[in-house]
Amino acid sequence: MTESPEKQAASAKSILADGDEAKARPTSRLRDGESDGVTTSPDSRGHDGREIPAGKLMSSKPAFGERPACFKNTWQEVAFVFQATNATAASSFFQGASAIITASIGRDLGMSQGEITWITASTALTAGAFQLGLGQLADLLGRRIIFITGMASFSAFALLVAFAQNPFWMDVVCGILGVCTAMVVPPAIGIMGAAYEQPSKRKNLAFSAFSAGNPLGFVFGSILSGIATKIFNWRAAYILIAILWAIFTVMAIWTIPKVEAYPPQQPFRDRLKTFVRTFDSVGTVLTIFGTGLLTASITLGPTDGWKAAHIIAMLIIGMVLLVIFVFWERVYPHPLMPPHIWKDRNFTFIILTCLPGYMAFISAQFWLSFFMQEAQNLSPLDVAVHLLPQAIAGLIYNIIAGSVLHRINNTLLLVLGSVAYIMANVLLTLMKPDSLYWAFVFPSLILSVVGADFHFNVVNMYVMQSLPSHQQALAGGILNTLFRLGAAVALGASTAVFVSAKGTPEAMTDPMIPYKQAFQVSIGLSAASFLFLPFVRLGTQGHSPRDADVGTRDSKEEGAVALAPAALSVESTDENR
Repeated sequence: MTESPEKQAASAKSILADGDEAKARPTSRLRDGESDGVTTSPDSRGHDGREIPAGKLMSSKPAFGERPACFKNTWQEVAFVFQATNATAASSFFQGASAIITASIGRDLGMSQGEITWITASTALTAGAFQLGLGQLADLLGRRIIFITGMASFSAFALLVAFAQNPFWMDVVCGILGVCTAMVVPPAIGIMGAAYEQPSKRKNLAFSAFSAGNPLGFVFGSILSGIATKIFNWRAAYILIAILWAIFTVMAIWTIPKVEAYPPQQPFRDRLKTFVRTFDSVGTVLTIFGTGLLTASITLGPTDGWKAAHIIAMLIIGMVLLVIFVFWERVYPHPLMPPHIWKDRNFTFIILTCLPGYMAFISAQFWLSFFMQEAQNLSPLDVAVHLLPQAIAGLIYNIIAGSVLHRINNTLLLVLGSVAYIMANVLLTLMKPDSLYWAFVFPSLILSVVGADFHFNVVNMYVMQSLPSHQQALAGGILNTLFRLGAAVALGASTAVFVSAKGTPEAMTDPMIPYKQAFQVSIGLSAASFLFLPFVRLGTQGHSPRDADVGTRDSKEEGAVALAPAALSVESTDENR
């Protein structure tokens, strides 16, 4: 006689409560030949005929996790994760590729220090300013088409950068490239969040790769750019980027699954009307102009003078626009950055911990590359070779981080990351142009990528596992927006410090002073990441293989429901109402 769904659920709960020592009670087959998941059968008995405990029976299931249904095969799944990693890496990849050839570009196009900084800062600025708005666009009009369009656009405009003839052309097109990168990140986050709903080792691995995009993109961009520039010239680096992203675009047509935020049956016309009605155009404009004016004033202040009327005007107007943006988001019914997302205490403090560290990382990488070119007179290829250990270490640490998230307290990982950041930047301030590479630069590169990998793995896993599913894409978009804008502000601030120090009499006798002060900005930023660590309350994240067997780590009750198909069907019916 078949038990009722309520009894099955209660039975499953009691099994889990008793642990591995509890024995699964025999039950009969359900209707239509379905099993209730704990039925005693010949397969659930040992060779001696005795019944296998429920816990051990469940542990025979694959602990790795099942392939998401949206992927036809494992090859498509791996290719998609690679594409998603490319999406989050696009902005930092371009910044890294540009950072090691800035001296060559500056000499060729006759650029000032501020204009050189804007090659990378403009990309980060527009990527951050447009990302939330384009995230709304992707959810309403289609994640897949926006992703493919963004990849193709990135390839086209990278090619246009290769033919730049003046500083204005260079900086403006680099800014447009930032918009292209903003098109691909929100769809990637949305699809990954929907595909990997259940915590598992498979999800940990996928998000570990995804998290590697930001820090490792910068390093690999630097290396490939250095090789291309050595063989040809700096323009070849951007042609190489255009070719790579053209290949990625073709791959995306096959690899990106159609996982959309809207109902499949909803017509395009209705979605377009919804977009026009709900898109936060005011918030988008306030973000773009607010952050743009603020960053521009910080960057241009040292060269044009902090007392110059246009610098003061840009600084004040930029800050006022950002304040207005905060108030606007509180009253607009469909805001770009809903205030309620910040009510999650851990999310807020994790962001406040990881953001300064990433700002320090990007700023230090930029000035280290510039230092190698200008102070040490290294060629772009030599710079790339010097940065190679960071790429190798980054891959290793990323695998380690993805493997220990479910075993080591994640607050401890954040602490280790912050310590690594500050140690890396202290080493850079102590070096001189003739210092031994292995004594200062090498350990600094190894330590900085520890901070980046640990921080990114923790924050991305928190967004994709601990937050409700309807908030994951939003939180991921906010995360990437803040990191991009933070990178632009960090580059602007460190440039202001560098240019100011370069004009002092002391810098005439000691050319290291401007670089030291630029690296000290990174020390201050990495130290700021410690301020909010005491308020972070994190344990482990992601399933251990043992916990993954049950299907959840959060509660035994959820596992019990997973053992009762009838209870699941009732739950499913409620959700569809």
